[in-house]
Amino acid sequence: MISQSAIRTFNDPEYCDILWEESYLNGWRSYPTKAMLHGLYFEQYVIGSTRGGEIYEIPKLKGGGPSKEQRDLDKLIESAKKTIDNLGIKILEVQPEWEHKDLIGHPDALITYKGERAIMDLKYTGTREDESCRWNPYAWGKDLELKDYSQAVHYVEMYYRIHGEYLPFFYLVFGKSGWVKFISIDITEETLEDYRDTIERFRADLKDFTPLPSTDYNVCEKCKLQCSKRAIKPNVINIEY
Repeated sequence: MISQSAIRTFNDPEYCDILWEESYLNGWRSYPTKAMLHGLYFEQYVIGSTRGGEIYEIPKLKGGGPSKEQRDLDKLIESAKKTIDNLGIKILEVQPEWEHKDLIGHPDALITYKGERAIMDLKYTGTREDESCRWNPYAWGKDLELKDYSQAVHYVEMYYRIHGEYLPFFYLVFGKSGWVKFISIDITEETLEDYRDTIERFRADLKDFTPLPSTDYNVCEKCKLQCSKRAIKPNVINIEY
């Protein structure tokens, strides 16, 4: 099944062919990083579930009590619930699983906002409110127009293919320090057409896909797969001076 992340990471230099194949064709999963764990914990307690219904908890202190990280997250979770209520958002469905032919999508929630159905993705981030997306693709601060919104396009396109209707898409972003951004993604017909072309190119590329290991030592060092084909030493950089 083709997910938005499978398409997005297919040509990502941080994903070598071997890691991509193991992750998206063979079902390999790594344990979430600390940042990912905090995001999953936040998500499950704000909207009630994570993808697949898995339960995530923050490690306790040696005495069994909650860590400061958990206490801070718990405060933010209560604040996030109030924010959702204050925005008038009603959650209709949590973690719906959409399938259409070979496409699959798992948005965080189907909601109503101002009386209309919409798709919403919930985000938790440790980045600053003013951090630029120009330098950090995970930031939600300045230069938001530079971010990759293929996730939003994928879910809007999937809902259209299943139900014949285009829905609005929103990101509700909560910063670790307490800031909040409610972002509406206005997806044009041109963007949808481009994404449909992207899906077709991905299908064609997948037919001829022959996984090759990365030769970049720095990519392999950060990779959690640690396969037998990984680069074990950096390449020599030749400089004529």
